[in-house]
Amino acid sequence: MPDKGASTPFQGGIAGFGTGGFDPPGCGPRGQARCRALLDAAATLFVEKGFALTSLSDILRQAGGSRTTLYEHFGDKEGLFRAVMERHCDRVLEEMSAMRTAGPVALAEELEENLFRVGLHIAGTLTMPETTAILRILVSEGGRIPDIARAFFQVGPEKTIGWLADCFRDLAEAGRLRIDDPEGAAHAFIGMVVGDLLTKRLILPNEPISMEELERYVRQSVRLFLAGAQA
Repeated sequence: MPDKGASTPFQGGIAGFGTGGFDPPGCGPRGQARCRALLDAAATLFVEKGFALTSLSDILRQAGGSRTTLYEHFGDKEGLFRAVMERHCDRVLEEMSAMRTAGPVALAEELEENLFRVGLHIAGTLTMPETTAILRILVSEGGRIPDIARAFFQVGPEKTIGWLADCFRDLAEAGRLRIDDPEGAAHAFIGMVVGDLLTKRLILPNEPISMEELERYVRQSVRLFLAGAQA
């Protein structure tokens, strides 16, 4: 069954595979539409049934199209999962990238509120059904598909850490934060705003999450972080 956690405001457009979807090179509009349909169907079924119980026939039945198209662009079910994972990570990172584009001056103007938005975005992604499905698949299948598991860290957590570290470095250089190790601070910030939410999502994926409670926890975490880092 689909996840019944809190709805989140963090489901914007898709980057990385082309804004709006997977756009394979050399593929026309109809081919791109077929690929997006395959990704959408796979993502839905991975959430509903998990990786092991989702077959290529299930995906094709829901998306339409042919096995030829699927094999040509994704290789197999594992390749399709990798594309779903990468598309989802790009979607999650898109809003954060837009925030950094504004620059350290804009971030510093309302520092607590902007860090609260970042923290809530990071924590809120864990309430998304697709995030939970991807993580649970990686836990159960990661030993069998280590290259895809490693790719997840490269396109997800490592990019998030790098983005946040760059923000903290900019803010430190602007005199708004006292941080000697931006990357270490990024790890600490994410650990604070996520707390034990990740463990809960892995063990109790259908447990409802109150957005009010999540916002309160993230707000407190941001204030504690700033208490130790604000210049």
